[in-house]
Amino acid sequence: MNAARRAHRILSSGRAPLLLSFAGFFLLGSFVFSSGAWRPRALQPIAFNHSKHIAQGLECVNCHTGAADQEHATLPLLDACLMCHESAVTESAEEAKLRALAAAGGELAWTRVTRVPPHVYFSHRRHVQLGKMECQECHGPMETLTEPPVRPFREMTMASCLECHQRKQAGTDCNDCHR
Repeated sequence: MNAARRAHRILSSGRAPLLLSFAGFFLLGSFVFSSGAWRPRALQPIAFNHSKHIAQGLECVNCHTGAADQEHATLPLLDACLMCHESAVTESAEEAKLRALAAAGGELAWTRVTRVPPHVYFSHRRHVQLGKMECQECHGPMETLTEPPVRPFREMTMASCLECHQRKQAGTDCNDCHR
């Protein structure tokens, strides 16, 4: 049976709306999963207010050690928070969580929000020191956030990295990033 006859049989059987609905659902699902929109929001151990801390004069590297001069940046350790918050600075419930966690001998269990694929080599030092990039170029305007980010500001895809490398006239040799 040729394709035209099959199409006529499906249309005349009354199953066409069902098949079209299924096809639409499939296409929508494909878009959502491929775009990353399905990713759950990252839950963090405390509602850290970047804006307030940056306004107090802290810089990214005060909490994210290694961000400027090492291959990898860290997520803040509880000890870094306790340098200022061992005693109450405010009446914030989030600040109290820090001290309770310390008293229990715990550590902050941050959820990473920004990540690159495992086959990609990424060095903060190369981007910050050699590339003269500011943290905001990849991580967004953190100085405006009153809660931790729940999704990456910029997806770290090959296309977005190549676009930036080309714009900044940085190397685009495969071996620069793929190991």
